[in-house]
Amino acid sequence: MDTAEAEKKLFLVIQRQAGVSRRKAQDLIAAGEVTIGGQPVLDPFMLIDPETTSGLCLRGHPLSLDRPELRVYRYHKPKGMLCSHDDPHEGNTVGRILRSEGMIGYSWAGRLDQDAEGLLLVTNDGVLLNELSHPRYEVAKTYSVWLDRLPARADLTRMLHQMTQGIDDDGDRLRIASGTIVGSPAHVQLRLTEGRKREIKRLFAHFDLQVVRLLRTAIGSVELGDLRPGTLDQLTSAAIATLRGGIQDAPQVP
Repeated sequence: MDTAEAEKKLFLVIQRQAGVSRRKAQDLIAAGEVTIGGQPVLDPFMLIDPETTSGLCLRGHPLSLDRPELRVYRYHKPKGMLCSHDDPHEGNTVGRILRSEGMIGYSWAGRLDQDAEGLLLVTNDGVLLNELSHPRYEVAKTYSVWLDRLPARADLTRMLHQMTQGIDDDGDRLRIASGTIVGSPAHVQLRLTEGRKREIKRLFAHFDLQVVRLLRTAIGSVELGDLRPGTLDQLTSAAIATLRGGIQDAPQVP
């Protein structure tokens, strides 16, 4: 099967047109959320011919088979906002903001806890979304971290070195790529290439330190800069090319 034909697989079409990850696309198909002509389609590998297929819908919403204009935005997620498309108990979600901006079929890379803030990359490009999110691509994410107390510089440097070596916590091996002490007042800057749930908080909790503010400042080559909280900013084609180039150069595990 050549590349052009492979890209007609249903789950890849859903990934591309809905701006979701490959796994999410397959989950949606398995759950019967994808229909053609009103009938659920459960085979993720079914080939879709744009010339002959009509009535493709996701959760009842029609999906065009025309290739969308692929876009990427920086978004500064404020503290207190939930990284979710919908939540029955929380109205302040990233998904609600995107819908209010008319951005249907968009999702984001770089999930942040509700009490964290900083950079998300919002895109309707499902392939890019997968590359930014999947651990195999080792896309670096940079964080500024403020603690409830700051140990002596020598002690904190030792802790950061231990974090680069890896720390076992609740069955997970937690590790940072690098860590430095920066700024005035001093705080910590961390760089991670594989994030686990609440990883930064768990790393510092290992040393009886509490994170009081967590700000993501970069994903790959894209920096948060002075983007204000709650603001979307479209990346230029040159910035997207630089971002993609960094992902392609990243080591990949079979």
